[in-house]
Amino acid sequence: MTRYLPFCILLAVGCGGKGPPVAPPEPPVVTVEHPMERELDTYFEFTGYLKAARELEVRAQVTGYLKVIKFKDGQIVRPGDVLYEIDPEPYEAALLNAKANLATSEASLKRGDADSLTARERQSLAKLEYDRQEKLKADGSASQQEYDKAKSELTAATSNFQAATAGRDSAAAARDAAKAALRKAEFDRNNCTIRLNASDITAPENVTMSTPPDQVQGRISRTLITEGNLVASGQTILCRVVSLNPVYAYWDLDEMTSLTYRRLIYDDKTLPDPRIHALKCWIGGKTDTGYPVEGYVNYVSPEIARGTATREVRGVFPNLDQRLSPGDSIRVKALAGPPARKVTIPEIAVGTRQQQKFVYVVVPKDGQDVAEFRPITTGPVRVINGVRLQVVETGLTPADKVVVNGLLRVRAGAAVKPTEQTSPVTPK
Repeated sequence: MTRYLPFCILLAVGCGGKGPPVAPPEPPVVTVEHPMERELDTYFEFTGYLKAARELEVRAQVTGYLKVIKFKDGQIVRPGDVLYEIDPEPYEAALLNAKANLATSEASLKRGDADSLTARERQSLAKLEYDRQEKLKADGSASQQEYDKAKSELTAATSNFQAATAGRDSAAAARDAAKAALRKAEFDRNNCTIRLNASDITAPENVTMSTPPDQVQGRISRTLITEGNLVASGQTILCRVVSLNPVYAYWDLDEMTSLTYRRLIYDDKTLPDPRIHALKCWIGGKTDTGYPVEGYVNYVSPEIARGTATREVRGVFPNLDQRLSPGDSIRVKALAGPPARKVTIPEIAVGTRQQQKFVYVVVPKDGQDVAEFRPITTGPVRVINGVRLQVVETGLTPADKVVVNGLLRVRAGAAVKPTEQTSPVTPK
């Protein structure tokens, strides 16, 4: 029994005594920063894709058997390059036949010219004799028999001349048909060799950008038909070619952004109408830093698509180094007005509660620093010197102290212990 006595005494003292009061927790330490006003370029950001300025489906213009393929799949091609050769033998034979037919028709035409000339001379002589007999008959010096003979000869000579003229016209028509057949035969023979034309891969922007001729290039696909196969004129697709420089970029504006642009163009007059004057824009790939390639808007869809409530926009960009490839996904930055001064804070300071963006601002209250919940209206996020800065349209001033580190330890209305830091990005 005595061995449990110390335990009972300690239990009695613990139940009956009072311990020291518990000290309140220290306010959490947070880092604060003043919002900073910066002069920023005004632009909108979008996502889009690249597309070739010119796309060509290479088709044969004559029917025949494919004899030779003159390129390697996927290579760079230039205007004048030979792509395919179709077996020319049938067309060479047709060309020789057309030349022979033309020679025959020209000989027939010469005979027709000679016959027509002879018939015309005979008609003229018969007319002179008829006129002479007509005068003699009027004077009573010619008999009716002589007059009727002259008239009959004139009628026969006129008929012969008309027949000779008709024969000559028929020979001329045959000669013209033979010439057309020869041109067709020459066309078919020449088109047995399929070449890439400059117009196939030259975009209008090649003129405005003064692109050197040696920079007008395309990239060819794999051949879709191999040697020995029959290709049909105008039907069989042999391969595809896409131009490389310049390249088009397509992106969509939502309806609200489209309305904003129209206000800037027509009401504020701070932007040129891209349908009339060039509007600058820039693009960058998924792995690019920023937007390294500059171009301009060269097309805006005339209407908003009701199915998606968007308007299609197209920009054109130089691609001399062929780094940009049709089909690439891209980021787009389009000019949206002159530079403006904007309030910015680090993006990590911004929280989201349902649809509302907010920050915590440190304010003095009852002799201590307290975190205040502050709703804000945000603009775009800008990356400056590798730091992501959130543009704040309303809700903050440069005098505020915004919590930028330690947000998880902050509650609205709770005391905090702020440590102030300056922005790592200096204003412009």
